[in-house]
Amino acid sequence: MYKIILILSALVLSGCSDRLVRVMPYEKEYFAQEKMSLSPIAERAEQEGHIFLIREASAGGESAFQGGCGCR
Repeated sequence: MYKIILILSALVLSGCSDRLVRVMPYEKEYFAQEKMSLSPIAERAEQEGHIFLIREASAGGESAFQGGCGCR
């Protein structure tokens, strides 16, 4: 039973391999451009992080010991 499942799995996975997209070396330049980054507006991401820290009253809360609220 396990051999049949293994063979069927191998057939299914090998059938999908020709559909995978290969990135050519000349295309990597496009993906390395700044407009392809996860955060297209770095200034806005920094501002949102600052606003989050202010609203949560947790300035310095990224350390493991204590937050900005004075609690331990």
